[in-house]
Amino acid sequence: MIKVFLSRPNWVPKHIANHLVRFYETLKLLEMEAHTIGTNVESLSSPFEEVVSLMKRCDCTIVLGIPQIRVRTGEVKEQVIEKSFSLPTEWNQIEAAISIMMGKPTLMMLHHGVATRGLFERGAANVFVHEFHTVGPKWVENMIPKLTALKMKVDSAK
Repeated sequence: MIKVFLSRPNWVPKHIANHLVRFYETLKLLEMEAHTIGTNVESLSSPFEEVVSLMKRCDCTIVLGIPQIRVRTGEVKEQVIEKSFSLPTEWNQIEAAISIMMGKPTLMMLHHGVATRGLFERGAANVFVHEFHTVGPKWVENMIPKLTALKMKVDSAK
C-alpha cells in the first residue's frame, strides 16, 4: 500500500465533500492510502511539525487545491478586483513546498475556478499543475491516469 500525504482543507464545500468519497475509494483501488492531518490523522504537535513528520512517513503527496476562500472585493497588486475568485487553503502552498523540497513525488491538482497563485502557477515549481472539476461523476475517472502516473513514479523510486 502506498502511503499518500493528501493536502486538502478539512472543510470543503458540501458539493465537493460528497464527491471526495469516490476519490478516496479510487485511491484504495489503486492501493493508495490517504493521510490528512485533521481528517484521519490527529495532530499531537504544532501543525507544521506534524506535517513534516507525517510527510516523512509517506511515499508521495497529492495536493488538492479546493475552493476555501472567496474574494469578492479589494485589490490585488493595486488592481481593483472586478470579478470574485476563490483561493485554496494556504496550507496547500505550505505542504506542496515541503513535499517538493523533500523530493517527494508530488501531484498538484487545482479545482476549476480556483486562482492559480503561488505554487499553483504553472512554472512556479518543477511540477505540473493539473486542473480538475467536481461537476459530474467523471471527474474521479479523469484523475485515474494522473494517479496511476504518480503510483508508477513511487514504485520506480523504491
